[in-house]
Amino acid sequence: MLAALLPFQVHAQTTTGEDAARAPAEQVQEGLIARTFDLAELGFQNGISFRQLSGNATIYIPLPDADALNSGSLQLELEHASTTEVDRYLQVSVAGRPVTSQALPNGAGRLSLPVPLNPEDVSGGFIAVGLSYSGALSDRVCVDERASGDFLEITAASSVTLQLDPSEIDTSAAFAGLRPADTRLAINGNDSLAALAAATRAAALFDAEAGRLTFAEETASPAGAWSEGVIQLDVTASGVASEMAVDTQAGLPVLALRGSDPQVGLWQMMSEWSALSNTDATVVDVAGAQALFDDRLPLSALQADLTPRAVVSTEDFFVPFQSSDLPAGKGVAGVNLHVAAALDPEGRGATASVFLNDTLLGNRPLGSGKPEQLTFSVPSGLLGRDNLLRVSIQRQPTGGECRFKPQGYPAQILPGSALLLSDAAPQDQDFFALRQEFGNGVQVVLDPALSLDFAQTLPWLAGVAGSVIPDRATILPRASVDALEGDEPFFVISEQNPGDGDPLITFDQGRIEVRDRQDNLIYSGEDLSRLGVVQIVTRGDTRGLWLRPGNGPAPELTPERPMMLDRGDLALIGQDGVILATATDRSPLVDVVYPDRSSLAQMLAKYRPWIVGAIWVLVTLLVLVVFQRVYRARRGKDET
Repeated sequence: MLAALLPFQVHAQTTTGEDAARAPAEQVQEGLIARTFDLAELGFQNGISFRQLSGNATIYIPLPDADALNSGSLQLELEHASTTEVDRYLQVSVAGRPVTSQALPNGAGRLSLPVPLNPEDVSGGFIAVGLSYSGALSDRVCVDERASGDFLEITAASSVTLQLDPSEIDTSAAFAGLRPADTRLAINGNDSLAALAAATRAAALFDAEAGRLTFAEETASPAGAWSEGVIQLDVTASGVASEMAVDTQAGLPVLALRGSDPQVGLWQMMSEWSALSNTDATVVDVAGAQALFDDRLPLSALQADLTPRAVVSTEDFFVPFQSSDLPAGKGVAGVNLHVAAALDPEGRGATASVFLNDTLLGNRPLGSGKPEQLTFSVPSGLLGRDNLLRVSIQRQPTGGECRFKPQGYPAQILPGSALLLSDAAPQDQDFFALRQEFGNGVQVVLDPALSLDFAQTLPWLAGVAGSVIPDRATILPRASVDALEGDEPFFVISEQNPGDGDPLITFDQGRIEVRDRQDNLIYSGEDLSRLGVVQIVTRGDTRGLWLRPGNGPAPELTPERPMMLDRGDLALIGQDGVILATATDRSPLVDVVYPDRSSLAQMLAKYRPWIVGAIWVLVTLLVLVVFQRVYRARRGKDET
């Protein structure tokens, strides 16, 4: 499901005001089901906010099958304020036609604004809801609109409710396009390699790192409310790789997935090929090879919104991308932009400022009114797991002398803009770099000797797999560590180290103590055994990830508290997700001590203060002896 935003001056704001009476929850009609979600699910985690009596935005509500929609509504929760008397209003349009206007009273307050949605509003798989905020201080005197101190925030709690006909959700494509964000994968008593691959694939596809995937038993939900998408998985010993069909249970759609390699069907259902699954039953198999990359990654391939913007003063283009969007072994060396910005009637242009992860790469004037090519270098060490390229277009608005309100002039990032790739630095040993390596395929091993059974392991596996395995990665299940093949990176869930060397934390050398840099004890014994440990290890020249589940509560993740393995190569995880993450090859946050093990390194670490003190005393004595001999030599010369 896709969501796009055409923002105009988006800023986080908060205010207090009198609570307005909210509209009652929409009742589910008989024979229909209700799918309810908020703006955060559409990508507006912080809501939408306007200021200075001006702003436009578009909310795209995905609805790939218009026949499934009976009716719907968008409930906008508004918070607003102004410091002076000013006429303000919010106009809402659906599918390009105005449907309502809401006047905003002076001062601060809150309002609820319902917007009806109908099947005829669907176009191109979306319902486009336009928002236009405007106002005026006075029509008699010249006043700078910035003096009003106004803002309007549409909170992320604003919700969409769709009344759907379950009989129309009869294909896997319709199920994928309309399903709730929360998914439950029911694996019917099978712990085979194919089931392991399907669970790992589901963790990567369905945002398990944000708690969006569960393997638990079915939970009760209000009648007619479609709150989670249920997928029932059956692994067969032979036959087609994957076969999907949609059934109905308790009036709600359920996807039945079966086959000898059902993970293939999951991938197809969530890929750009999902529209092919438009029949009652869909059979999927593997064919073809992966696409190859050159040294340019077009911004258009990153699904960014690069549509033209009317720039009055400042407009931002956002291009989010992850490390896994880059081919393995490649980094971002530069940014090449093709930008066009119109001139105002006085012949003045705009300025483009480019930021990567809030670091300024540079800026250039756009004074020709024609398409211009801009190139910026990217310093090393700037990338992480989740990255954001921001292109800010700015122009000086014409004001004063009782002129009309400033007019916006268009600017656009044109096709052909791209990230410039180069060979990545070999010293990148972080989780985000391993996620990039996993993009071409990952071998997954669930050690048969693990003390936890398959069902108990899945909650530990899901969050880690969702964080480090990209959607497009090929999942290659293996029966054991000894079955790992070639130079493909690996993900092993076991109690013993699958690598060749000794990681910072290993569990075959006796008691373990984790201490901070001031030698204070953090974890040891039972406290440490309750936690999961995630480490990057190597076998030969191949890197991989080792997860040792704990015997305590498994991670309980939420979108507000996700599991993000980004920088570092060692992490401790527990019920609340990532507790500690650190790099062991540079400025580690912790020391790991094995009290039952005696070694030169451990002796040096244990008695380091005494050793340093002894060395300091010896050096001091040596210096005194040297100076004493020099003094005696000079004194002997003076006496002669």
